[in-house]
Amino acid sequence: MRSILASLVQLATTVLVIAAVILVVLVPLSLSQPDPGAVLFAFLLGPFDSVRHIGNIAEAATPIALTGLASTVIFRAGMFNLGTEGGFFLGGLGAAAFAIMVGIQGPLAAPLAILAGACIGSVACIVPGYLRVRHGAPEMVTSLVFNFALLFAGLLFLSYVLRDPTAGALTSPKIPADARLDRLLQGTRLNSGAIIAVVACILGGIWLFATRSGLNTRIVGSSPGFAAHLGLPITRITMATQVVGGLIAGMAGAVEVLGLYTRFTWVSLPGLGWTGIIVAILARENPFLIIPAALFLGYLQVGGDILGRSMDVPSEIVGILTAAIMVAVTAKIIFENPRLLRAIRSIKQQEAK
Repeated sequence: MRSILASLVQLATTVLVIAAVILVVLVPLSLSQPDPGAVLFAFLLGPFDSVRHIGNIAEAATPIALTGLASTVIFRAGMFNLGTEGGFFLGGLGAAAFAIMVGIQGPLAAPLAILAGACIGSVACIVPGYLRVRHGAPEMVTSLVFNFALLFAGLLFLSYVLRDPTAGALTSPKIPADARLDRLLQGTRLNSGAIIAVVACILGGIWLFATRSGLNTRIVGSSPGFAAHLGLPITRITMATQVVGGLIAGMAGAVEVLGLYTRFTWVSLPGLGWTGIIVAILARENPFLIIPAALFLGYLQVGGDILGRSMDVPSEIVGILTAAIMVAVTAKIIFENPRLLRAIRSIKQQEAK
């Protein structure tokens, strides 16, 4: 009962923070427009005014739910590995390359392409994790640098191996139709990747809170000294979470490419791995809360898009509005999370050395 009340208090304070930011940022913005009510309606209620917009929310939430789950698994083991961004990029590239170059047809084409993307993308999290447990290298720094190394390696592969010579831009050939994910909602780009994201988050929650392996991971992440006292294999558990987190990040990229694109066209890091870290923080590293957290960020994105398109509001102002809400909510939760505070203190100590 006490934990339920504590959760309700945390939820209420989060809602109050969002309301305060809207009051401070959105209301003055709306008052500067000819029709203030229309501005408020476009941002707050516009994402729910049609089936297409609701589908857009779920579409935007799908990849960040998976990258949020990947970050949650990694963070729960006490690692602040940022390789989910590189894993997302590699997963998308690997899935597209597998689908195009191997050319498997039939119902197994998409699952095998996703599996290939997951395995390739996992490298982005495994390498920084190994450098941490084997050599003590700070995983946040190594993963951040490694993300960009993987980006340029991927662009090299795209330019000289996968590139479509008949296209007028740096892009792959068309992804075979059998490897693409099915659409779920007519008139939107919502696809079966959303089902994969929901199932993955549920299974992740069950693993974390209802299995012995999940319990050991939480012990290692929250209290390494106690884990050592219990005789838990800390190195093995830590590396296992890096592998699993990397696989999920790679799967997220594969789902995004196979669900939304006809060709692989990314020439920079998509940024959805970074957003997944925000989702993990918003969800308090709880896989069951990742789905609503991802939907909330999807709602902000769609509301901002509607506001920018339908009203005479510069896109920069819309970006400031959505960023202010995300920063305020994320900052509140960070200062309530002892594990994240420990990670920040550890980073500061490493910088001081």
